[in-house]
Amino acid sequence: MRQASGPDDRSATELRATLAARNRQIAAVHAISRLLSSSLDLDDRLRDILTVSLDAVDAVAGTIFLHRAADASLVFRYVVGAKARELTGQSIPITTGLAGAVFRSGRSQITNRPHEAVEHDREVGRRIGFPSETILTVPLRHQAGTPVGVLQLLNKRQGDFDGDDLEVLEIVASVAAAAIETAQLARDAQAAAIAHAVGDLSHDIKNKVAPIVTGVQALRADLDAMFAALDPRAGTPAAAALVRQSYGETFDIVMDQVEAVQDHTRLIADALKGTITPPDLAPHDLAAVLAAQLEDLARVARRHAVRLVPDLAPVPRCRVDRFLVERAVYNLVDNAIPVTPHGTVTVRLAVRPEPRLPGGRCVEITIADAGHGMAPDVLARILRGEPKSTKPGGTGLGTRIVLNAVAAHRGIFEGESAPGAGTTFRMKLPLLLEEEPTGG
Repeated sequence: MRQASGPDDRSATELRATLAARNRQIAAVHAISRLLSSSLDLDDRLRDILTVSLDAVDAVAGTIFLHRAADASLVFRYVVGAKARELTGQSIPITTGLAGAVFRSGRSQITNRPHEAVEHDREVGRRIGFPSETILTVPLRHQAGTPVGVLQLLNKRQGDFDGDDLEVLEIVASVAAAAIETAQLARDAQAAAIAHAVGDLSHDIKNKVAPIVTGVQALRADLDAMFAALDPRAGTPAAAALVRQSYGETFDIVMDQVEAVQDHTRLIADALKGTITPPDLAPHDLAAVLAAQLEDLARVARRHAVRLVPDLAPVPRCRVDRFLVERAVYNLVDNAIPVTPHGTVTVRLAVRPEPRLPGGRCVEITIADAGHGMAPDVLARILRGEPKSTKPGGTGLGTRIVLNAVAAHRGIFEGESAPGAGTTFRMKLPLLLEEEPTGG
């Protein structure tokens, strides 16, 4: 005959359950501490945080949302699960869904019946075909209490999420937020150190080229004086006139190159520091500007057996910063060429409607390649200004220069890509016609 369980048996069962929960907490903290000590890279840390979290509470899928203050949204920064590719890089307003509610309130939430929860946003699940059956959401906060994002896990494999799961995840989230903050500080410190070094380099370059500038200016003055001293009654000999013209062109080339070197170092320093370079707007024929850039890149393209295809529609002369546009186009095409072997890279220019920009129109520069394509998370990092180069020895600096150029013009940077299907980037710059006022 089976004996009924008494108070002691229930107490022992509860004690074992409590000990098991504490063991899971300790194991999770130990695992995440070990993993996070191995890398300062933010993406590596996010992956490790999410992996440990899923194991700790036996969940099927999860997301780390990071707050993007620029548009008050939560970005699907790192996703684990069957629909990771569809979600990574997407965003939701902080006023939307359970993630938004937890971010705003700073309070964790167990939602075992999401279809009954008012805050639950069912649209994301419907769009990607991934139903949420149970949800556990906790806020991510820096040590000063500043909210930085949300950690959300979906669909516990057996049963519902409970208080023990919540305790485990809150402990992991606390360690994770500190790790995210450390990674961001390390990245900012590294960028600041590099920017400082580039600033010193820029200063050194300026000092080195100063004697060249002074010498060229003095030599030009001497030549002008020499030609002025020629007997005007005899006329200027044809050979002397040719020399005068040749030297004048050489002086102009030297001075232009010196100025370009200084502009480049300033541009790199600004990109590293995240400073938007003030634009020097002047009327230009953009079709001619882009055609010249493609001529400069033709040799690089031939080396990779890539065909550059210009599709440059005539556009009105408009005010742009030629140097910034040239650098942006050069970097986008230069990045596209190596990933498009034996394919084509097309550069298009056109005027398009764009209601998001003043005047409702834009000059659109498109760089489209038929190359390898890229994963959604890589594209998302590029478009939000946090590139991480995948090329050996790459820094992602070229993409920052593109973003700097677009931001300086108060334009829009867009793109789409898919592995194996190529990549397209579009720079949409306000159409500032030559005769129109620039505005504030």
